[in-house]
Amino acid sequence: MKKINPAFANSITYKEYIRYLLPSVISMVFLSFYTTVDGFFVSRFVGSDALAAINIVIPITCVFFGLSVMLATGAGAIVGVRQGEGRFHEADSFFSFTVTALLVIIIILTTVGALFLEPILRLCGSTDILMPYTKPYGICLVIMTPAMILKLFFEYFTRTDGHPSVAMAMSVTGLVLNVILDFIFVVPLNMGILGAGIATAIAMYISAAIGIFHFVSGRSNLKFVKPKVEIGKLFHACYNGISEMMTELSTGVTTLLFNLTLLKIAGEDGVASMSIITYFYYFFTSVYFGITVAAQPVISYNIGARAQKKLKEIVRQSMVSITAVSVVIVAICLLFAKPLVMIFSTEPDILEMTVPAFRIFCLAFILCGFNIYISGYFTAIGNGGMSALVSFCRSLIFVVVFLETMPLIIGINGVWSTIPLAEVATAIVAIPLFKNFNRHDDKHFPKLDKSV
Repeated sequence: MKKINPAFANSITYKEYIRYLLPSVISMVFLSFYTTVDGFFVSRFVGSDALAAINIVIPITCVFFGLSVMLATGAGAIVGVRQGEGRFHEADSFFSFTVTALLVIIIILTTVGALFLEPILRLCGSTDILMPYTKPYGICLVIMTPAMILKLFFEYFTRTDGHPSVAMAMSVTGLVLNVILDFIFVVPLNMGILGAGIATAIAMYISAAIGIFHFVSGRSNLKFVKPKVEIGKLFHACYNGISEMMTELSTGVTTLLFNLTLLKIAGEDGVASMSIITYFYYFFTSVYFGITVAAQPVISYNIGARAQKKLKEIVRQSMVSITAVSVVIVAICLLFAKPLVMIFSTEPDILEMTVPAFRIFCLAFILCGFNIYISGYFTAIGNGGMSALVSFCRSLIFVVVFLETMPLIIGINGVWSTIPLAEVATAIVAIPLFKNFNRHDDKHFPKLDKSV
């Protein structure tokens, strides 16, 4: 008999909700640290060009992240609904089929990356100055592709499985190893950016192994079974998770656009400044993603169980958490901008550019948590179209609009204000949609797709 985490089925207090939430938040925060750790060591012990090179590679990682998260969130919603309806074997079957599809994707991506690495790096904006740094890091990225994708996928599904602590263990273990190995390879062994890449690859493989072991050890609720081929459902899962995919791909595209814009305005120093800001952006938004991914399996389960009261309760508790986190994050960024930037660089030119830029950029955190949650909510209820709309607005459409216009009006400050303005514009679209769909009365309660 399947054991369901009480958080999925019972009414819980806010204190109990925070206890359930915390492992997911910690795991997402630690996940965000991977490239940040690399950035710290290479900026301190290699130089600002190496730091810029890591930012150049980010669009590639976004593709890997996007595909993995798309399948995980999209399939996770289907699996969660089936569990809520008591269709446990069907949930196991679709989980197993999704893993099989993911392995095929891994083979394709790894092959393409190995064959066309240098052209891909140049497409991402690598200059002749940066190529000696981007290429060795890119080689490591190709090597770690299977581990990165599997790690992200299984981290999500351990939460769907009702074991967020396993996801936390994966992230914490991976990050601790990454820090230790980064130090060893970059500092005493003096392997430069190559050492940072190797450290991350090793950490990724060990972290992924923890997730795989959870599902093959017999401890999980979800089991590997002989899967039923469900191509239609797989496409449905991809559609449902497309917003998460679009977020990651759009991040890759906009990172490229930011890099190209800053290279014109401020050169390599501008890209280095954006790299530092991006690290903090990933770190703080990871808290919002942690809240969202923790809530998604609970939302999907209770959609399947038709538990309207519990659904409203989870949404309310999530919103309270996001509001509190947003106030704290913005206050920290405004008050401690300079000390935070100095973690990565003490070069006067970099500090002069980055500190005021960071104070402008951090205003994005006022609203981005709500936008992230709303997009994730629509994914969890199986409304991939609405989720994609919100995600596409905040991660691409409005970013491109403001990035192309604001620098022409206020110069380089227009670059730093792009993301805050994009979040405001997205909220204007997203919040009314969310209020309408979150009513959960007989008319508006999300309708189940019985074919799922």
